[in-house]
Amino acid sequence: PPEVQFAGWSKIQNFDLTAFLDKKRIAADAVDLNVKLMKWRLLPELEPEKMQDLKFLLLGAGTLGCSVARTLMGWGCRHMTFVDSGLVSLSNPVRQSLFTHQDAAEGRPKAQAAAEAVRAVMPDAEVRHVQMEIPMPGHPHQSPDGLRKAIQQLKDLVSSHDVVCMLTDSRESRWLPSLLVSAAQQREEAEAAQAPPPLGLTVALGFDSFLVSRQTFLNAPAACYFCNDMSAPADSLAFRTLDQQCTVTRPGLSGLASNVAVELVAGLAQHRESFAAGYVAAGGGGSGGAAAAAASPLGVVPHQIRGYLADFRLAPAETEPFAK
Repeated sequence: PPEVQFAGWSKIQNFDLTAFLDKKRIAADAVDLNVKLMKWRLLPELEPEKMQDLKFLLLGAGTLGCSVARTLMGWGCRHMTFVDSGLVSLSNPVRQSLFTHQDAAEGRPKAQAAAEAVRAVMPDAEVRHVQMEIPMPGHPHQSPDGLRKAIQQLKDLVSSHDVVCMLTDSRESRWLPSLLVSAAQQREEAEAAQAPPPLGLTVALGFDSFLVSRQTFLNAPAACYFCNDMSAPADSLAFRTLDQQCTVTRPGLSGLASNVAVELVAGLAQHRESFAAGYVAAGGGGSGGAAAAAASPLGVVPHQIRGYLADFRLAPAETEPFAK
């Protein structure tokens, strides 16, 4: 009888094993597992998706840009845009970790090479690259129309990201991005709640010291990179020889500065007040310091951190913007 011939076959089911065979999917799960282990084993209150869902604009794809991108990948962050106008040179690959000798030999654009390198490491990353020169005060420009177009392009990039990382190698190249981030904070409360403005983050290197600084976010004041300046930014590269134009730093400094910067953003992302979090030193202020540390599972969130490699010291600080 038919029911005898096909006995038992009705219990067979089909399963989609694609997810178990797709190396890209497996790699993505493995990356996320690294971060989730912090939550499962040490910090139950950690919410990794608050960091991973952020969109990062990396202005500068050099030593700092490469190092910041590497640490972001460690957190499982997949949304990045590289902005740079330079080409990979033969001296770059040893200090700029996303580039190879082949990139330098071919003179490839830094932004493009960096974006492709991120995708090679993290195939599911959503990475863009923009080849452009950031308008700088004191520097010549091709035409008024070209300048207006570049400013508008940068403004659109700033407004479409959650964190703007200023990682360039000259002071004046940070001025316009800092200004655009500051202007984005001037919103009505209802508008800001619906579409929050970006956080401005600066990382700068000296020979054996570095600065990581966040600027005012909405109604939470903090000094920007230029608040302590006594003079306006100008062309710092004019009339300098090639060796004088190069940033001279100890090789290990950029990695330290970049890691501190990313970890600061991670701490802010976990904070109950997010990017508007204030800073109270955990060791000072009695119960106020303890409460500030407890506001983020990753600890306190300074406005500014200065690092000194000569004596292996970090100096966190609270800052205030100039009134004018």
